[in-house]
Amino acid sequence: MVDILLAVYNGEKYLKEQIDSIISQTYKDWQIIISDDCSIDGTKSIIMEYKNKFPDKIKYYSNEKNSKSPMANFSKLLELSESPYVMMCDHDDVWLENKIELTLSVMKNLEGENSNLPILVHTDLKVVDCNLNVLSDSMMKSQKLNPKARSLKEIIVQNNVTGCTLMANRKLVEMSQNIPKCAIMHDWWMALVASAFGEIRFLDIPTILYRQHESNQVGSKNARKVSFILSKMFDKKEIKRSIFATYDQARAFLDRFYNELSNDQKKLIEDYLSVGKGNKVSRLIKLINFGFLKYGFVRKLGQIIYI
Repeated sequence: MVDILLAVYNGEKYLKEQIDSIISQTYKDWQIIISDDCSIDGTKSIIMEYKNKFPDKIKYYSNEKNSKSPMANFSKLLELSESPYVMMCDHDDVWLENKIELTLSVMKNLEGENSNLPILVHTDLKVVDCNLNVLSDSMMKSQKLNPKARSLKEIIVQNNVTGCTLMANRKLVEMSQNIPKCAIMHDWWMALVASAFGEIRFLDIPTILYRQHESNQVGSKNARKVSFILSKMFDKKEIKRSIFATYDQARAFLDRFYNELSNDQKKLIEDYLSVGKGNKVSRLIKLINFGFLKYGFVRKLGQIIYI
């Protein structure tokens, strides 16, 4: 059984397409667990329509108050799941029909080698506009991300896992629950857990149409565009905020898993935390000496300038 965790907020415009794409999956042993974050549009009526039609396939929960955070909503959903495998789902995308089948095949192969480890499998995405016209055949390429990055040293600095593509096994779900508020995103937190204690595997196939529109909470930016480069170079406040947020997340991770981490892993995280201390020159020296540079020229340059 695969639990598909669907976090939704005011999703009436695209929700039917998303649910229909799950129903059309080649793999059929799944259920959707939906957490509605106090939608004020027609979201609930759409969900109830499907729940009445597929009562054994859909579970529905409504938050008492808006969590104001996709991460908080997904964190709640992780606690509601009991199945061996979990996938995450946004309300505005479209899954390609073999998404579950392909991802689960990789997951089971990995579990055969590492049955007791937390495992995360993620895939590429096709970026599309609101009408599903393809903008990029590969989000990994358009965002200039490194799909091969899977070590704790790499993930602590920069996340390359997109939550709506990931599958987690039961061990990873259990270790990732109760995500701290200072975590940057739920998918990043889960990637940290898998990188430290288990396995991350990237499937170099797009399994989802990742819709970009005016209401996106988190979007895909084309790292080749001049506008993206300029935003990375001159948005000093945002760059510094994002850099220092990784230190807060790393500290929370160290505190949460201190007894489970190896001495080498503890030192690695402590080295990374030390990069955020001292004057600019000392921070830059530590950043380079410890090798905590991000992937991609523009990201590295922004990191160096605003460290």
